[in-house]
Amino acid sequence: MDLETLVSRYCEAWFHPEATERRRLLTEAFEPDGVYVDPGVRVEGREALLAHIDRVIADRPGFALERAGLVDEHHGFLRFGWRRLGAGGFRSPECIDICQVSRGGKLALVIGFFGPMKGLPEITSP
Repeated sequence: MDLETLVSRYCEAWFHPEATERRRLLTEAFEPDGVYVDPGVRVEGREALLAHIDRVIADRPGFALERAGLVDEHHGFLRFGWRRLGAGGFRSPECIDICQVSRGGKLALVIGFFGPMKGLPEITSP
C-alpha cells in the first residue's frame, strides 16, 4: 500500500467509533510488534496500542483526528502532521508523528510530538 493510504488508515484507527473497524485499520497499518510513543505513554505491540486507543476514545468522546498535509518520506522514515477536532469547533494545534516503516510496509515505530515546535528564546546583545 502507498504511504498516503498507510498513514490515512493509521489515523482513521485513532478515533473510529467502532472497535472492530479500529482493529481492522490498525492491523493494516501497524506491525504486530510495533512501538508507539508520545509524551505521555510508550506502548509495545499492536494489541497494547489498540488498548491505548480505546482509553483515549473513552476519555475524549466525540473527538476526531484530521491529517494536516501530505506524508514526507525518506530512507524508510516518514513524518506527517495532524490535529484533533472536537465539539464546538475545537481544533488542537498541529502535531507531528515521525515513523519508521517496516520491510513489510507497515508502521513499525511511531513517535508522536504534540503541538508546534517551540521557538528559540530571544537573545539580547550586552
